[in-house]
Amino acid sequence: MTDSPIYCTIELPAAPRVQDDSRWKLRGCVSAVVLHRPGFSCFGMVAFGLLTVILMGLLMYQRISCCGSKDSKDCAQCPSCPNFWVRNGSHCYYFSLEKRDWNSSLKFCADKGSQLLTFPDNEEAKQFQERLGQDFHWIGLRNNNGWRWEGGPALSLRILHNSLIQKCGAIHKAGLQASSCEVPLKWICKKAIH
Repeated sequence: MTDSPIYCTIELPAAPRVQDDSRWKLRGCVSAVVLHRPGFSCFGMVAFGLLTVILMGLLMYQRISCCGSKDSKDCAQCPSCPNFWVRNGSHCYYFSLEKRDWNSSLKFCADKGSQLLTFPDNEEAKQFQERLGQDFHWIGLRNNNGWRWEGGPALSLRILHNSLIQKCGAIHKAGLQASSCEVPLKWICKKAIH
């Protein structure tokens, strides 16, 4: 025997042809785009990838700037505040929709790991006054031998009061107001973000 290659031809039966020509036209169109214009499809994929990266970067920037800023008015609900709480600076605030007496409002805030709203100066008071409508809201202010913030210093701001039975403090867009502690009002809770 000689060392010569042996060739063999095998004929296989042809695959049955599909009668629907539209399927073949679509496949031909797709293959034409992919096979005959590879630069266009690669460009499209790269552009889509870059767009995705840019959008993700913008979302991350917005979250960081929103949650890290002291004035985060554009960020109504940062992830570090519970649902239905509003973030402003380094605190979360809860504005109730229902009305309760002062002690029940104090308990509600305590149960949520917060306190009734307190503020050290006129600037913070003015910020809240601008946000409030016609309703009065309980705050952490009480008259026990002088007006004092709950668990804190004496009041350095002016409060309006009409009678001796008005022992609890509320805030309104016009300023601080004394009220009877049994009156049902809305309230504002405040807690620091950890």
